[in-house]
Amino acid sequence: MTGLFWLTVTVPSVSAQPSQGNIASMLGDLSQMTPEQKSALLGSVGIPDASGFSMAKIIAWLIFGGVGFVAFVYGKKQQSFKPLLIGLALMGYPYFVNDTFWLYAVGAGLCFLLY
Repeated sequence: MTGLFWLTVTVPSVSAQPSQGNIASMLGDLSQMTPEQKSALLGSVGIPDASGFSMAKIIAWLIFGGVGFVAFVYGKKQQSFKPLLIGLALMGYPYFVNDTFWLYAVGAGLCFLLY
C-alpha cells in the first residue's frame, strides 16, 4: 500500500512579552548565570549537560557505528553470528562508555575481533 500522509500542526503564536506563567520569565536570563548554576538548573529539569561531548567522541561514534552497521549487515546476509553480534556490539557500546580512551580502545578491540 502506497500513499502520502499529510500532517497539519497548528502552532500557537508566541508573544514577545513574557507572561507571568512563561518558563523563560521564571528562569530569567540564562546568559547571566554561572556554568554551575546553568548545569544545576538544566539538570534538574532533565536537560543533559553538553560538556561531555567532544569532537573525538563524535568521530569515534561515527566510525565504530558505521563499521558496526556494515558488520551487522554482512553477518545477517551471510548468516554468520560472529560479525552480526560484533556489529551489534560496535553500534551499542558507545552509549555506555564515556571516556574517550576507552571508547577507542573498546572499538579497536571489537574491530580486531572481526578478523
